[in-house]
Amino acid sequence: MLWYKGWLETRFRLVFVLVVFGSFLIFFSMAARAPVTGPVKPLVGFVSFSVPMFVVMMCAMLAGAGIATQPSLQAAKGLHGSTLFTLSLPVSRFRLLAVRASLGWLEMAGTIGALCYAIWFVFPDLRDTATAMELFQYAAALMACASALYFVSVLAGTFLDDLWRTWGTMIAAVGLWWLSSHTPLRASFNVFRAMGEGSPLMAHTMPWTPMAFALGLAAVLFFAALKVVQHREY
Repeated sequence: MLWYKGWLETRFRLVFVLVVFGSFLIFFSMAARAPVTGPVKPLVGFVSFSVPMFVVMMCAMLAGAGIATQPSLQAAKGLHGSTLFTLSLPVSRFRLLAVRASLGWLEMAGTIGALCYAIWFVFPDLRDTATAMELFQYAAALMACASALYFVSVLAGTFLDDLWRTWGTMIAAVGLWWLSSHTPLRASFNVFRAMGEGSPLMAHTMPWTPMAFALGLAAVLFFAALKVVQHREY
């Protein structure tokens, strides 16, 4: 029942994300067929700039509102009317949070997989410069790096209204980008670079260190979110 409840809350958000991605892919597919007159090819611009932006959008849209009930496709303030009913269910708060966070993550992973599958056909240059295995590695790198941003949104959803959670996710993403770009260890811990120019599609190597850092940060953020929902009064 918890999985079905989470699906009802997120299905329209998932459709909205897919529609936005599809629109951008149509635009870039037309740009990819046009003669290249500038120094940056459409594929490079899409992977380096558009994909990280899409990932932040996915995290802001698909991450849950903690253990509170979330409106299907609107940003709301205050607790949803059925939140108290959710809290009265004979399940632990850990299970409520874990199911909701897992469902959103699976939706995000599926969307990333669909995105990678689509760009393989949208960009002919990609099939000439990268292999199918590198595309699979790229999808894995995106999922790992996106997990850190996703669980930032999960944590924010445990104490912020849905509207502020969305903005908080974007602000936190900008902050993480700034930190990863202005510290001495930026090459090792820059998850945004690992999703862009340092990804397997561009660098032809797996960004293991940024992936491990992102997964470790995601685990820390999840346990922080769990502590919040276990001690918060709704």
